[in-house]
Amino acid sequence: MPHYLYTQPQQPTNWPKIILIAIGIIILIGAGYLLINSYLSGKRGDNAGGNNIVDNNSAGSLGDNTYVCGSDSYNCGNFTTQAQAQMVFDYCEPTAGDIHGLDADGNGEACEGLT
Repeated sequence: MPHYLYTQPQQPTNWPKIILIAIGIIILIGAGYLLINSYLSGKRGDNAGGNNIVDNNSAGSLGDNTYVCGSDSYNCGNFTTQAQAQMVFDYCEPTAGDIHGLDADGNGEACEGLT
């Protein structure tokens, strides 16, 4: 009669469960990163969409370099100097073109009638 040693059966490892938990953790970390990144982008005034829409009332606060570039929100009458109009034009022109119509003759200088 052969002699066999009895060994205790081992519990099978539940790999599918471990893999699903790991994938869930990775998804949660990614979602957390995206939420934090979008929150911080909003605090800095960044806009991934390229419209540079920050504040609809920014025509009165021209010194803070946050301008509306997603719609025609300004005209030359909103500015007291040509330099202010030029700041808005230079800010919006790369992403939205001359959306406000500040450069009537297309030479790159905004509201040339202002001093």
